[in-house]
Amino acid sequence: MMRKILAVLSVVLCSCAVAVSQIPSQDTQLRVQIWAELDAFPGSFEVEPSVEEGLPAAKPAESARQDSGLESAKGGTLDEVASAVAHDQALKRLPIYSYAIERSKTIAPFFMAGMISGWSFDYVPSDKTRRVTEVFEWSEDVPFDQNVNPVTYKAPVVQDDRLLCWAYCDRTPVQQLEFRRWKSVNLPKVQGKGSAPVENGFDGIKEACANAIKDAVRTYWRIYEKNKPKEILGTVLLIGEPRVYIYEGQYVADLEFFLETDRIVRYTYY
Repeated sequence: MMRKILAVLSVVLCSCAVAVSQIPSQDTQLRVQIWAELDAFPGSFEVEPSVEEGLPAAKPAESARQDSGLESAKGGTLDEVASAVAHDQALKRLPIYSYAIERSKTIAPFFMAGMISGWSFDYVPSDKTRRVTEVFEWSEDVPFDQNVNPVTYKAPVVQDDRLLCWAYCDRTPVQQLEFRRWKSVNLPKVQGKGSAPVENGFDGIKEACANAIKDAVRTYWRIYEKNKPKEILGTVLLIGEPRVYIYEGQYVADLEFFLETDRIVRYTYY
């Protein structure tokens, strides 16, 4: 009986090990699912609240590849899709795919920068008693460099009026060491959600991410600071896969970060 139990336990542990090994590690290579609207003006296109937890997974079924331009690319890279559609004179869909491809190639480096070097922030909370207006500023610590971190785009598929694909990027050895530093110093993991109008395009996505950072910082320090500070300065490093969707005419960004607080300025100092 004991041997049977050990045998079953061994199978379960092996199965768990295989499942864990299939989860991509962000330590050396980044993998992010990117989507872009086929229409530059998506209008009232929205996702249902039921998918707010993340991007809908791309369906590998052949039914999702309804366009012969994508079919002829055989699930290759975005550049192969663009080439295939460019030679498909019957469809003449290149303008639509060109927009989605270029948008994808803009969104991916933006998120990759947040995952490699992080985003710095300077947050001044609002204070009605002192008549202080809320101010939030943020910036990339290090601009993303395609020469240092080339991004590849794979497995494009059209689904629900969007072009979905996976973006991959390798960390350099120096960046791998830096990421290990972020994890080793036991920084808090924080989560925030922000939104911005869809009509603002890519700026709307960036604004939604900025509001997500502000929400994460505000939520975290509201717990640990009894008195509202005058200013909070620090850096966040994007971790996990960014979740961005459209709901009620708004881009919504639901993001998770490592939070490194550099300085807290309190009103008692003045």
